Amino acid sequence: MKLLRFFKGHALAVLACAVLLAVQATLELSLPTYMSDIVDVGLQQGGIASPVPETIREDELSNLQMFMTVDDAQAVDAAYGPANGDGIRAYTGTEAQAASDTGAIARIMTLPECVALSLEEGVDPSRLGGTDLGGTLSSANPQKAAAAPEGAKELAAFQQVLEASDGKLTLDGVRELYDAGIVGRDELVRAAGALSDATGGMSASMLSQRAVAFVQREYEAQGIDLQDVQFAYLGRIALIMFGLCLGTLVTTVTVGFVASRTAASIARDTRKALFGRVMGFSPAEIGQFSQASLITRTTNDIQQIQMVAVMLLRMIMLAPIMGIVAFIQVTATRSGMEWIVGVGLLVILAVLGVLFGVTMPKFKRMQALVDRLNLVSRDMLEGLMPIRAFGREDSELARFDDASRTLMGTQLFVNRAMAFMMPVIMFVMNVLALLIVWVGSHGVDMGTLQVGTMMAFITYAMQIVMSFMILGMVAVMLPRAQVAAERVGAVIDCSQSITSPTHPVRPSDDGPRGVVEFRDVTFRYPDAERPVISHVSFKTAPGKTLGIIGSTGSGKSTLVKLIPRLYDATEGTVLIDGVDVRSMNVGDVRRRIGYVPQQGFLFSGTIESNIKFADESMDDARMEQAAATAQASEFVERLPQGYRTPVSQAGTTVSGGQRQRLSIARALAAEPEFLVFDDAFSALDYTTDAKLREALRDASGEAAVVMVAQRVATIMHSDEILVMENGTAVGQGTHRELLDSCATYREIALSQLSAAELGIDDTQDEAAPEGGDCR
Repeated sequence: MKLLRFFKGHALAVLACAVLLAVQATLELSLPTYMSDIVDVGLQQGGIASPVPETIREDELSNLQMFMTVDDAQAVDAAYGPANGDGIRAYTGTEAQAASDTGAIARIMTLPECVALSLEEGVDPSRLGGTDLGGTLSSANPQKAAAAPEGAKELAAFQQVLEASDGKLTLDGVRELYDAGIVGRDELVRAAGALSDATGGMSASMLSQRAVAFVQREYEAQGIDLQDVQFAYLGRIALIMFGLCLGTLVTTVTVGFVASRTAASIARDTRKALFGRVMGFSPAEIGQFSQASLITRTTNDIQQIQMVAVMLLRMIMLAPIMGIVAFIQVTATRSGMEWIVGVGLLVILAVLGVLFGVTMPKFKRMQALVDRLNLVSRDMLEGLMPIRAFGREDSELARFDDASRTLMGTQLFVNRAMAFMMPVIMFVMNVLALLIVWVGSHGVDMGTLQVGTMMAFITYAMQIVMSFMILGMVAVMLPRAQVAAERVGAVIDCSQSITSPTHPVRPSDDGPRGVVEFRDVTFRYPDAERPVISHVSFKTAPGKTLGIIGSTGSGKSTLVKLIPRLYDATEGTVLIDGVDVRSMNVGDVRRRIGYVPQQGFLFSGTIESNIKFADESMDDARMEQAAATAQASEFVERLPQGYRTPVSQAGTTVSGGQRQRLSIARALAAEPEFLVFDDAFSALDYTTDAKLREALRDASGEAAVVMVAQRVATIMHSDEILVMENGTAVGQGTHRELLDSCATYREIALSQLSAAELGIDDTQDEAAPEGGDCR
């Protein structure tokens, strides 16, 4: 999954979230159990959780022991302390042992307590049929006296016991028979089992409730207020639940804080990595993605990743934890209704699978359509003036509307598909609740399930379904974020064509300085059929100016872009101070060069921050000197705030000429070894052009100057001029030499200046060379 790559470096935070979510799920899913206890124990059982009474009268304990084996009777006797003055014995075991239905003492005492409760209410002797005691009691019935054993002394005793209780067998009667030695322990133990079978083989739950009813009667007999017992139990459970809620609150807030901070850090790191990668792109890589797409990836796509990162750490991780814990709790209830939850999950998974399969391709298309809409918007905003000038507002609006409607159609399809998911999940939840109540009510009616247990089961089942519903809700954003992650990853993983070597080389300290040399350089754009620069060679000298001129499309700008490694030569070598630029560190190459592009660009800030762009700690004198050389100080000093005048993005608050002069001042302030002007004087008037060139000769010092120009007047005083035509150098020399030897240069010169201005006469014009390579 592409999204997971962005969590590298945040493993500790992810682990912390996982631990906190596990704690949160455990605390939150403990609440239904306590709710079940409130209903089953607190309300139905009066707050008595165990069939083991905390206190019991000694004679009542003795009555219960009649229905236990010798070993069990001894174990129960050992679990209670000696009787006090009122004949009350207290339980000496732990509360946890007493509260456990599977504890040894609880298991031993449950059936005797149920038998004792039944005997206190009176039992028909016929229900003990199949045992020795049952047969004897039946013989003692007056109606069946003829069948009684002859002369049996026991018969009279049995008959007397039954007549004293209207033909019913009671606990006191059994005690009397037991004390008289007429009935033994083994007979009573077997009779207790027979009595349980005669009542329909009650479930463990029903037996436990009957045993608790016995404990309630015992407490009443001791004078204990049962309402106090109930309130004490409910109060204790309420405090526990309050503590669980408080713990859930703390963990929820903590995990939210950690998740939000982690997601913000992921977005910050991703933006930094993406922007750092883009900063190293050559124009070829920029063109591969387009500026509009890179802006979308840097902003919208990373925002999508951040949103899903929060969801992943807070909800997507919580949902399976909640689902697993809730499923464990569901199976622990042993209610026989687990199949209902299983069917519901299969339906939900099928729905989610179909939705993902349908919407994922649409999400990918939607991101591409967002890029297209951004591109159209940018074209319209940047070309607003030509659009108005040619009256194309309606057609451009139609183009924008087409892109917008196409995006809207895809968004509507995705939203409608995802909107179908929630009703389906809600329907499944309601059907599950209905089935659980339907099946559970039969269990409650049969006594195999308690109401509180059924309520807890419903809660756990809803938690399981809610977990998948949460995943479904997040799934709305997950495909789009997955596409966003792929798009961002494509930029970060994009290989750069311009990189620094593993072991960069620096020019020798005692070697030449200010020397740029092209040796048989050829350059072809990626995927282009023909080279735009073909076998060009030249060399600059420190403190000298090389002018480059040629017709539009002759390769001038491409040629000088090879110097700062904005592109790399396809063939041949570009050297700076005797070292191949591809062997040098890219940053070292560019720090040596002051490059001024054709379109002067200013950053948002102030005039001062733009001129000091190369070095923020630059002193004001150096800044002002650069501005003066670039002929910018005159208009800057007239501004109310001077060098602290704000500059809008791209420098739209200043004129084209002023923008170019400030761009030149920025390059001069860096004091580089090389100054490269790519037609940077084109927006200047002739007077300013002449003044700037004059000042530049004095200020450049030992720096080599490479000057691309369309105007002959700009480069005619250069120490050497290179003439470009169709990507090749067709002339090289001084202005005077080229006028005499290069037809291309002479043609360009005469198209801009008169023969007199060029210092040539008509006869020289007629004798000019006809063309060709004139070096």
